[in-house]
Amino acid sequence: MGFAKWCREMEIKWIGVDCGSADHPMNTKIKDWMPNEAKECDKYLKDKYGKGLDEIFPPDHYQLMHVKLFPYDIIHAENLGGDIDKILNRRIIVGCFPWRFVGGESSICRILAFDSE
Repeated sequence: MGFAKWCREMEIKWIGVDCGSADHPMNTKIKDWMPNEAKECDKYLKDKYGKGLDEIFPPDHYQLMHVKLFPYDIIHAENLGGDIDKILNRRIIVGCFPWRFVGGESSICRILAFDSE
């Protein structure tokens, strides 16, 4: 919950990640869809941290990056790719151009970084 809280405190408007979700995979439906991997993850977490999967990701933290940020209009873009390393630690303007359709809650989109200098 720490990162989501920090995003709210910093008044972040949106974040982008280069993976399938801004949430940890075991804090999404994947945990239910892949019970064997969830069991292995639970064991790993208990061995390494002394806490199991349900302790680290309690039910009220389910899809934390969605549930705790979207109500504050903090959105995220997932599966970003390309030359991300070229914009690290730089001030840029980001353009997000979603595919338009009626009634959707998410969309594929083109995301571009524009040099602000």
